[in-house]
Amino acid sequence: MSQHGGGGSPPGVSQLEGFTKWLSGFGVNTGIVLAVIGLCLFAYLFSTTIVSSNAILSFAVASSPLWLPYILFFMWFESWMGYIQTDAKLKLGRVSLEILIPKDIFKSPLAMENILTQLFQKASPDNLLDTYWGGKHPPYFGLELISTEGNVRFIISTPEKKYKNYVENSFYSQYPGVEIRQLPVDYTAAVPWDPQKYGYMSIHLGKKKVGDKMGFPIKTYVDFGLDKDPKEEFKNDPMSTMIELLGSLGPGEHLWFQFLIRVHREENFGTGSLGTHKDWRDDIQAQIDTLMGRDKAEDEQGFGALRLTDAEKDRVKSLERAKTKFPFQVQIRAFYAAKLDNIDYDRIGQAITVFQATEDHGSNGIGYKWRADFDWNMWQDPSGKKRTHLKMEELEMYKKRVYEGHNSRDVGSILTTEEIATLFHLPGSAIKTPNLVRIPSARGEAPSNLPTG
Repeated sequence: MSQHGGGGSPPGVSQLEGFTKWLSGFGVNTGIVLAVIGLCLFAYLFSTTIVSSNAILSFAVASSPLWLPYILFFMWFESWMGYIQTDAKLKLGRVSLEILIPKDIFKSPLAMENILTQLFQKASPDNLLDTYWGGKHPPYFGLELISTEGNVRFIISTPEKKYKNYVENSFYSQYPGVEIRQLPVDYTAAVPWDPQKYGYMSIHLGKKKVGDKMGFPIKTYVDFGLDKDPKEEFKNDPMSTMIELLGSLGPGEHLWFQFLIRVHREENFGTGSLGTHKDWRDDIQAQIDTLMGRDKAEDEQGFGALRLTDAEKDRVKSLERAKTKFPFQVQIRAFYAAKLDNIDYDRIGQAITVFQATEDHGSNGIGYKWRADFDWNMWQDPSGKKRTHLKMEELEMYKKRVYEGHNSRDVGSILTTEEIATLFHLPGSAIKTPNLVRIPSARGEAPSNLPTG
């Protein structure tokens, strides 16, 4: 599911587009829903009017050339786009690449941000033929930081065709010392669905502020001063808490953090949307205007800025910086699995709070949205079957790199390349976790025979 800025359609049309977009976010066919709503309205007319049912049916049939094509078109359009996009996704395939980190990395998270910027540009809009016949659309990439019994590894899940070599080249260009290897078998195969032997928990996380305020950024590596390339002993890396947690796992434990990212952009007919939905930059500008208390007459004199406190000025600066970055739609999932004899339920709470270092109380932070459990199991799920089914689904969706929201707040978040690079980058030697897998020697450059297509 995605969040959009304001559109350019007339009020009535934009409201209908927003409603249908909201419905489609739940994976339902809006044409069918509209048809059901229409039938319910006719049923209501039957029960409340003095007009005979035959007259109402006659009117519905007579007016069907006006409303039936609209509903049928919605049903056909959504079914067609879903079919061709799924077909295109399957044709691309998917592979998991492990990033082997050298002992010393002196690059700031800006290197990771540059990789994300390159991915954003690679997934630029296609032409109409590719969109409506080839089913091409921005793919999902999985940035995954995982631990298997305390061994911490960095994984990139990427479509194989068109993107695998591009991802490899991007990492080699920004981190010359890394090695990249394709996993012959995805690491998730190490955790089967077997509730008789394993305990499971899935947690969804995202920006705490949603809706119009989602544009407020989290505390990024720039705020930590990492953009200035300080010496390793002076670095305060916001990823250290997550890596320490992953490195502390014991035998039989698995903990995976997954960031599913996809380009966030304006949606219009050229990108496969019947409506026009702008990207989030208008929302960011609206927040800047609100913070500055902009009255048009006053602001022309610059009085709005004079009223800001130092903290509010910093917030405006971070919003203005976010506006210049490339945005991605991001879904964050933490999945924990352990053999029943080794399970440690404290890991779940630790996974929820692992991003606290990036929280700016005046702006935004990463927080808990949903878990595969219920607050009141005694009457919400007395048999335990529902939460068992949820955990099975979550394990399957993790392996397939698919995300499904479960409430109005669990809709994913829009993060800039700067924010994502803060949460996921290759760490330097400032992070001392002994179980972080590193290679002893650095590679000088990318292999000369690496394809570039």
